[in-house]
Amino acid sequence: MKKVILSLAAVVMGLFLIAPAASAYTIEAGDYVVISQGVGGANNGGSFNIDKIGDDEGILFSTFCLERNEYFTLGETLLVGSISNAAVQGGLSGGNPDPISSATAFLFYQWATDQIAHTTANANALQLAIWYLEGELVKVSGFETLTLTTQARAFVNSAANAQGDYGVQVMNFMRKDARGNYTEHAQSQLIYNPTSVPEPASLLLFGLGLLGLAGLRRKIK
Repeated sequence: MKKVILSLAAVVMGLFLIAPAASAYTIEAGDYVVISQGVGGANNGGSFNIDKIGDDEGILFSTFCLERNEYFTLGETLLVGSISNAAVQGGLSGGNPDPISSATAFLFYQWATDQIAHTTANANALQLAIWYLEGELVKVSGFETLTLTTQARAFVNSAANAQGDYGVQVMNFMRKDARGNYTEHAQSQLIYNPTSVPEPASLLLFGLGLLGLAGLRRKIK
């Protein structure tokens, strides 16, 4: 019995160590944010840093844009109009709303959880990959024709078997109109919000429950 309890204790500790940390992102619809340029930035793309107005946490996370034909100005205050699984307006390829692909969600999940290093080269390649997966590299008059780099193609290929949303959603931003009201659609960008992923504390409670059951079984015997 002692061996069983020791084994369960080892399992509990393993669950606690490998459990992904719960998202620290506190962005909700109705919040106001300021966006600054992060690493990368080629072709007027990401990464972009998100700073929520009204807290003292500074930059919360970095993200990428979904639509090449919707704009914002670095440093301006934007309203988070909604958070969902789709981009409002839909970008160059259309669709309103336009749900993000599982491949896009998978790649941003990897970025948000630091499985993709936050380097300039990776950020530029990842932005191209996301645009490609969301149909934003189509030939449209007035927009530069962009092609995938070798690294961007590698990112796309790595997401070929992606399924699900990976806890990734879309922040649809609004900007001020001429009267100062937030009525104009701005850029839509990605957010990682893994509400379905167990927190380490939850796993610890689960493990302690297993140990308790083992002890109770021994007592009954």
